[in-house]
Amino acid sequence: MSTPDVFIDSFGARWQDTPPPRYRAAVLNINLTNTLLNPPDDPALADVVAQQTGRDAGVRDYVLNTPGAVRIINDAVHELTALRAAAQGRPVQLLVNCWYGRHRAPAIADAIGHRMQQTGARVQVTHHHINRPPVHRKHPRPDCPFCRIIHDGAPATIVHEWSDALAIVPRSGGCTDGHLLVLPRGHVADFTTDPVISATVQLRAAELAGQLGGQWNYLTSCGPDATQTVFHLHGHLLPRRAGDGLALPWTHPTPEQETTR
Repeated sequence: MSTPDVFIDSFGARWQDTPPPRYRAAVLNINLTNTLLNPPDDPALADVVAQQTGRDAGVRDYVLNTPGAVRIINDAVHELTALRAAAQGRPVQLLVNCWYGRHRAPAIADAIGHRMQQTGARVQVTHHHINRPPVHRKHPRPDCPFCRIIHDGAPATIVHEWSDALAIVPRSGGCTDGHLLVLPRGHVADFTTDPVISATVQLRAAELAGQLGGQWNYLTSCGPDATQTVFHLHGHLLPRRAGDGLALPWTHPTPEQETTR
């Protein structure tokens, strides 16, 4: 088999622990995470799609028929062809990523690879994360009070909004004056479900606390035995003041108390 002169690598940006290899080649990159929105929000369809990959005919056709897909493929083929000509025999590499690397990126990468082969290129396509486990559902849950606030306009006092999260005042008013909840827009059950989303929520909480100033606790829970009552990930952002009377159940004794035990 002849040595490839075009390497196409699909991957999921979510899996930062195993990035695709870089060859000694001129590199192009396509990020589909926010430019090719897929799969759909329909829960029944999304659950079926989650079990499949971009190499299954139904998913592949769905991705390739998504608005914008044809333009992405055509532009990539045009740029790769020009880059290959300019490389004068050196290999070129195209990195194609979506968030999880199972659906959009493999389908688009295969389509570009097929088109490049038609131009006479020697193509090697590798899908680095296509066999990672299916991801947890993140579409709205009708039985979730936080999803109803985020997606259905249920009453809530919204303090701040980001593209991936929002901060609200607890319906009960909270444990202290200024108590806020920071929620991801996608439905995940708790902070163990998807570490990247958990990190995003804490990032947004940190940004907001920094803007507001002062001293804070940031708390989150997993499971009813850990005091979780709403099973949509949320972080409690609690402003603290001297003498506020809020005692956390795991508060450690002071050094003075330790010496008198």
